[in-house]
Amino acid sequence: MRSRKSIFWGMVLLLAAAALLLGRLGYLEGVGFWTILFSACLLSFLVKGIVRLRIGTILFSLAFLVIVNDEWLHLEAITPWPVLGAALLGTVGLKMLFPKLGGYRGSHPVRIGDGSSVIQDYTGDGEYVSYDNVFGEAVKYVSGVIRQVDVDNVFGSVQIYFTEAFLYGGTANVNVDNVFGNVVIYVPRTWNVELNTENVFGFSKQTGKCSIDGENVIHVGGDVIFGNLEVIYV
Repeated sequence: MRSRKSIFWGMVLLLAAAALLLGRLGYLEGVGFWTILFSACLLSFLVKGIVRLRIGTILFSLAFLVIVNDEWLHLEAITPWPVLGAALLGTVGLKMLFPKLGGYRGSHPVRIGDGSSVIQDYTGDGEYVSYDNVFGEAVKYVSGVIRQVDVDNVFGSVQIYFTEAFLYGGTANVNVDNVFGNVVIYVPRTWNVELNTENVFGFSKQTGKCSIDGENVIHVGGDVIFGNLEVIYV
């Protein structure tokens, strides 16, 4: 089965190829190769954000598209800080108006964190936790059985400890959308971590390693835009 990363980069390369051909035909006159490549990456993130209804990913992808192509679009007057400020304010405002956008949309109900605590929703099928943080700094401890955790962090710092948690069926997913922020995830040394995020001017890393090659696996994915994500074994 193809991985999400393979699909993502396949989309980027196809968009870049199409843009290069259009450029040679004169439809994108004055646009350089690196501008085309960055735009293709940002367009892919924009599409993912729309599909997943991730407000921060959508608005900041649009903002950086404008910045990268401001001369071609004749929008130099609003770049870079005005358009970034608009993306930030728009993200905060829309999250306040529609706090449930971007949460888990499966058959199980999810309640969104209110910015000061993690609200857990237990079901007979496992546990789903969602946490939304904007301009905040928090340390959270997730306990009990977990199956999926969603973290949406914009211009904030979040530390999440899974040391008191148990994986539903030996596996769980952690989806992180991190825009201009810092997210640190602490996991037990007996868990295997599969880290697979898409990064735009950001980075993700794993510190330490699993001490026991067992069946417990936590899958950490999502988008990191101008931020960093670190998974630390404790």
